[in-house]
Amino acid sequence: MREFKITLAQLQPAFGNVKKNAETMKKAIIDAASQQANFVVFPELFLTGYSVGERLHQLAIRVEESSVLQQIRKWCKEQQIGTVFGFPEYAGGTYYISACYINEEGKIASVYRKVHLFSDEKNFFKPGDTFQVFATPFGKMGVLICFDVEFPEAARTLAIMGAEFIVIINANMDPYADYHSTYAKSRAMENEVPIIICNRVGKEGELHFCGESMVIDSAGKILAQMGKEEEIKTATICKDSGRKILNYKAQRRPEIYLNK
Repeated sequence: MREFKITLAQLQPAFGNVKKNAETMKKAIIDAASQQANFVVFPELFLTGYSVGERLHQLAIRVEESSVLQQIRKWCKEQQIGTVFGFPEYAGGTYYISACYINEEGKIASVYRKVHLFSDEKNFFKPGDTFQVFATPFGKMGVLICFDVEFPEAARTLAIMGAEFIVIINANMDPYADYHSTYAKSRAMENEVPIIICNRVGKEGELHFCGESMVIDSAGKILAQMGKEEEIKTATICKDSGRKILNYKAQRRPEIYLNK
């Protein structure tokens, strides 16, 4: 599929209330489906809220055992729409900041674990150790989480692995709004792939989340951009076909780059 529609759900989760946040997701999934979107994206750690470190033993989710994930799978299947969203994962005695992709058939197609942990996240979570690219009905997708976007190697790795577009789920806060808007546009241009970046809004304690979610095409053109308030917006992405104009990936010289 060369052209597809993506819905950004730039929303504020209810801190610690998984049931309520899942219901918020349900409404957004139905809304996105009514707009004929192919999938809908929610922010980082949306199912619980961001500052959940001290409550991980209560709120973290085991993927194969979670009734909440079963509900989300059911909603996706009913509406024939995919979704990417963030949650705290518990697996193998360890906690991760994870992103789940559920496809339009209601199947869990992938779970990505955040590789680059930001600040105090390191006190509670373990970093992931692998990047993933997986097939969707509208092309090969890579997923990153928030701080990952600030490392050009992350998006470049996904591009080398064959990603045709990259989804980034965020819980980015002030004063870093300009960082992510600049990096997201750069990741699109330097890899010549569309970037979909969905941030959250609202406050948790002293943290003020800054929104400004975007859809960017492979030339760095902003196709959709939000402000600092709750909003749901759908945009159409047209995947490039044929050769890339600058074709950075083919002109790389990895034999002389630092491999450390």
